[in-house]
Amino acid sequence: MLYDLIIIGAGPAGVSSALYAASRGLNTLVLEQSECSGGTLKKVSNITHFTGFPTGESGEVFSKTLDAQLKGSGVEVLQKKVTDSSLLGKEKMVICGGETFKAKTVIIASGETQNIPEFESSSSIFEEHLHNFASKYANRYSDVIVIGGSDGAAKEALYLSKQVFHVDMVVIEEELVAVPEFSVPISKAPNIDVHLHSSVVSVTGEREVEEVHIRDNLSNEEKVLKKPGAGIFYYMGSKPNTQPFSELKLDNGYIVADENMRTSIDGIYAAGNIRVKQVRQISTSISDGAIAAIEVSKYLK
Repeated sequence: MLYDLIIIGAGPAGVSSALYAASRGLNTLVLEQSECSGGTLKKVSNITHFTGFPTGESGEVFSKTLDAQLKGSGVEVLQKKVTDSSLLGKEKMVICGGETFKAKTVIIASGETQNIPEFESSSSIFEEHLHNFASKYANRYSDVIVIGGSDGAAKEALYLSKQVFHVDMVVIEEELVAVPEFSVPISKAPNIDVHLHSSVVSVTGEREVEEVHIRDNLSNEEKVLKKPGAGIFYYMGSKPNTQPFSELKLDNGYIVADENMRTSIDGIYAAGNIRVKQVRQISTSISDGAIAAIEVSKYLK
């Protein structure tokens, strides 16, 4: 089958594209590697300052809302991981392992994957006690380490501080870079300690965490946090999921696209956090998705 449009990814940008494509009668296929919509937002403890959505609602609830909208649109959705693509021809080919799907146009909205921290530790620690899903795993611990100092890290640290006895934030920057909405409450929280210009270098323990070794990146001094049974949560930046799209023009791994979401290849569009942009928020991703689908509709006419 030759689709009018294939959308890769069912996060906010992908779902937004699908809704607008459906409204314009486009024969559309959405490819999403996860069981449900939402992308990385599924793991966010609470959604904040998103217009029309209650602050404090979990990313899981937001994901279910997107799922319901996507299913209600009537657009075909398949749970497939895109592994390669061939986009230069008139018929665009999107490859998922041994399967190939064809379309006249493609919107790439596959988002980002969070970076995983690197430190010395046992494989059991990495497999059992390293997480980036606070609302799912917080109840396992009374003590946690949060790696990262961005808005996302600070938001999750605040959430964890209400679920556990104590939180240690390890921040590589020389100051907490989160917006005041999160940084001010952290500065006042009695059970959050912030370790600036620092990195986790090793974690001792076999089956469970025993000690967390932190290096001060300015003085090069190390200190040991005795944290028996602690959990480690990481929120330290992301990398774009652009590996299957080698034919496109990239900048630092992100897809270059203009204000109409058009990429370097005719008929290929990029929306959301996958593309080069200044602001990466739910609201901007949804806007990107709407614009991309509208532009696809114009292109096909």
